Amino acid sequence: MAIEDTIRDKCRDELGAEHVDVIVLGEGCEGGVKINLVVVSQRFEGLPLLKRHKMVNNMLSSELADNTIHALTIKALTPAQYESKK
Repeated sequence: MAIEDTIRDKCRDELGAEHVDVIVLGEGCEGGVKINLVVVSQRFEGLPLLKRHKMVNNMLSSELADNTIHALTIKALTPAQYESKK
């Protein structure tokens, strides 16, 4: 399974994500990929940004630990925040 599909599935299954954008920017210096991730979930409601990022990092901990993902940029939004940015 491609890393994009793995990330999408995990976001939907573990975070109840309503919307997920995964952009692979290229390979890192250690062979892992650089990812830009936008994840929209009701579960982020009322949580500070740092807590949201920790949730995403914890969800992808194995991919980060084994260097499948070399670098990760996260935008973790509530549905209302996502709609206001469209």
